[in-house]
Formats: sequence, C-alpha cells, structure tokens
Amino acid sequence: MKRNFFLLILCFTFILPGPFSACKKDTGSNNYLRGKLDGVSFECNSNIWATRNGAGDKIIAFTGNWSFYSIRFYLDGQGSNITTGSYNFQTGNLYNVSLYDNNDGYSAGYFCGFASPCTFNGSGKITLLEISNTHIMGTFEFITSVNGSTGMSKNVSDGEFYIKR
Repeated sequence: MKRNFFLLILCFTFILPGPFSACKKDTGSNNYLRGKLDGVSFECNSNIWATRNGAGDKIIAFTGNWSFYSIRFYLDGQGSNITTGSYNFQTGNLYNVSLYDNNDGYSAGYFCGFASPCTFNGSGKITLLEISNTHIMGTFEFITSVNGSTGMSKNVSDGEFYIKR
C-alpha cells in the first residue's frame, strides 16, 4: 500500500501536469536582446550586459553585439531612479540609443556631450517592464536620424530584452 501511494505521488509530481507542476517562461537563465533591423530579425550573441544597480537606478545602460553590429541604450533619470514604464525619446530627457553597423553610427534620442551642445535625433522609446537587483526586462523601438556618411537611417522594431545585472 505504501508503495502504491508513493508511485501515485511520484506520478502526480513528475509525470502528470497539475497542481504539483508548473509551466513557467524561463527568462532567468539566459540574456537576450533582439528585434528587427529594417525588417530583418537580429539577436545579440555577445557583449550583452546592463549596468548594476549598486548605486541605485539613476542611470540604466545596456548593450549587445551581433555580426558586425552593436547596440547601446542609455537612460538617465537625471537624479531620480529609473523605474518601470515607457521612456519616449524627447528633448530634455537623456534617453537614447546608438547603433553601429561596422564603423557607421546611427542614433535616436536626446544626447548631451561634455564639449558639444545637446542634440535630438530620430524617434523611439524604451519600455521597462521589470527592474530588479538581478535583471532588467523590456521592449524597444526606434528610427534613427540619417547618417551623414551613408545617407541612410535605420528602423528597429519588435525589440525585446532580458538582461542579468
């Protein structure tokens, strides 16, 4: 009798779906940063990282590389912590992205340099869905300004990320 009871519990726990098992999206094991660049899917496969939150979340930056491309996002709360929500690129808020295709750079958002005036390029937004001590997760989309050397802009859509901190 004890053996049958043990087999029944084992069956419920490991074989049959039900209250003792759960299906869960596994975002905790792997970083990802992906989307569509001019309609073509991409997924970063190296140098995927995000700022740690040791000093708070006043600045959140994250990046990734694939093929001959790299992408860098930057959100500056300008003294306040960045929280979950949507961050639209607009003048006055230091939210931006830089995309590099080999040596050609493309940008969207608001940029302020040390020795140069602030500029606004392109359009877009970053949406943070989760921020914790261990990871950040969200979505993004943007259209860069036209690169003076190439005469082209870049359109990135359907972007999503989960990056350990």
